[in-house]
Amino acid sequence: MLGFSETAKCQLFFPEDMINLKGQVVDEASKEAIGYVQVLIMRIRGGTMTDATGKFSIQADPMDTITFKSLNYKDKRVPVSEITQGENGVAIITLSSARILLNQVEVQASGPKVNMNGIPVGKSVNVPVELRSNYFASKPKVLAALTNPLSYASYYLSKDEKEKRTALTAIHSEKDWQILSLVYNKEIIQKISGYTGDALEDFMLYCNAFNALPVNANTYDVEKRIRELLVEYVAKQTKDKSSK
Repeated sequence: MLGFSETAKCQLFFPEDMINLKGQVVDEASKEAIGYVQVLIMRIRGGTMTDATGKFSIQADPMDTITFKSLNYKDKRVPVSEITQGENGVAIITLSSARILLNQVEVQASGPKVNMNGIPVGKSVNVPVELRSNYFASKPKVLAALTNPLSYASYYLSKDEKEKRTALTAIHSEKDWQILSLVYNKEIIQKISGYTGDALEDFMLYCNAFNALPVNANTYDVEKRIRELLVEYVAKQTKDKSSK
């Protein structure tokens, strides 16, 4: 029986020329056997696979080229004529690993931090220890009156609790003022109004009483509001003088 290749030269293949090739596929670096490698002959569009120890047996024509394919290894094509059978008639085929360099990836977790003892770390509290409530971490909801009535009542009626909340309110107001004073201050009011001395002090008191500026007000908001207050203040001063 004759076999024909699909090459342009129409190579003839005779059954008597076929050889039974035995071999073993190993890692080029470690010399360890590689199991389940595809051993393919493209002429017949088929082949075999190595066993768990990397050994295989296949019939091929001396003119064939065998392709070895395995995951994580580079494909290797070896002409049958170049395969040398070693001890016990077994040829050794080596494959080199295919190493792919990946870009560095940074992974950040969003869960709670855990200390060395495996205990989750709670959120930090900015409230000073001496001003923290003895009953609730924050203002309790109405439902707390049913679930914990004694603590709820103490939170609202206790003199000590009321003093703590008053002190905290003052601290928050002071912080808010420090932020607002960066864009709302005496120099800004003087620049816009042109007042000096006692007149400036009086107008600044008027601005402080009626500015209604939010803590996050910007320079534009502040200057606009001061000009509005200046118009109101001048009108009020004129009215007061005419009524006398």
